[in-house]
Amino acid sequence: MTGTFTGRSPAAEASPEAPGLSEPSKGLTVVTKEPYCAETPLPELDTWVTPTERFFVRSHFPVPHLDVESWRLIVDGEVDHPLELSFADLMRERTRTVVTTMECAGNSRSSVYPPAQGVRWHHGALGTARWSGVSLWDVISKAEIRPAAIEAVFEGADHGREPGVPEELSYAMSVPIVKAEHPDTLLAFEMNGEPLTASHGFPVRVIVPGWYGMGSVKWVTRISLIDHSFRGFFRTKPYTFIHEGDDPDVLRKPVTSLQVKSVITWPPEGATVAPGRIVVRGAAWSGEAAISRVEVAVGLPDDSGEGGTWRPATLLGPETPHAWVRWEVPIDLERPGYFVLRCRATDERGDTQPLRAEWNFRGVANNSMHAVPLIVRRSA
Repeated sequence: MTGTFTGRSPAAEASPEAPGLSEPSKGLTVVTKEPYCAETPLPELDTWVTPTERFFVRSHFPVPHLDVESWRLIVDGEVDHPLELSFADLMRERTRTVVTTMECAGNSRSSVYPPAQGVRWHHGALGTARWSGVSLWDVISKAEIRPAAIEAVFEGADHGREPGVPEELSYAMSVPIVKAEHPDTLLAFEMNGEPLTASHGFPVRVIVPGWYGMGSVKWVTRISLIDHSFRGFFRTKPYTFIHEGDDPDVLRKPVTSLQVKSVITWPPEGATVAPGRIVVRGAAWSGEAAISRVEVAVGLPDDSGEGGTWRPATLLGPETPHAWVRWEVPIDLERPGYFVLRCRATDERGDTQPLRAEWNFRGVANNSMHAVPLIVRRSA
């Protein structure tokens, strides 16, 4: 099953003012203050659905103050009948709910070596939520999209300046038409059963399951259908794979689908435990296929990425097409000492999480194996 229809949403009666205008810093680790970016400590990700107040926040510019009364969505470009829709217009469409895992493309950037450019996320720019809204295609298809259209460009109401760019920018990102057509690609107005907070895109944002979070544009106000590849700043600069020696003026491969990846959510890094059995828990996900296997090893890897004995973890439900799977495995640590736990995931396409992901200048899509050091001590 993919998304589910839930009928009219409580967001229809949402306050015209954006809920939660103050930034949700409680329980999150602030990475940058301006713009506000904050991640979730991994032990707080030890549930299938991440509470909204514990969900990471990624902003490129200051949060715009919008309200449902004046908000409008423009649909234009390669269409025969451009649209201007109000929030009330959107609420007349059938509601759909999708549970999906969202990961920032820069997640785990702080572990990249040599250091990469960008926000220094640890591993917590990640979360899974229930998003409710309307299927994007149900809305934009009413504009009668022309056959020439190959991409949909989402533009948010947030704007500001980026280093090295002379003019002010609005945040914008594109997806191919085939992704826009998928029924689970949403114009969302609810997160975990409540209206979106300001930091998460109130009143309406895009949700693109299976892609890194840069595609799920917040505060969306315009969708343009275009007959060429989008050349906007965020699509061609920050969210591309830039390798050593690349020409800065040549277009590169864009970041799109989530790479196969897993993290350990328990025990936390640097924990002290008593000798004996512990249950290691975590999450695994992939944008292209379901997770088929997760393994955990104790000990540092050798040059091949092996070392130690890999133990298969038990995959826990529920299983949905776009959300992570939870997993756990008992590990016996009988003697005192300093140890390292490592995890790796494999999906049904046969892609396995590497020891170290290939280096790129922006440190995007880093799916290197997650390692957690811990101490075994009799007095724990």
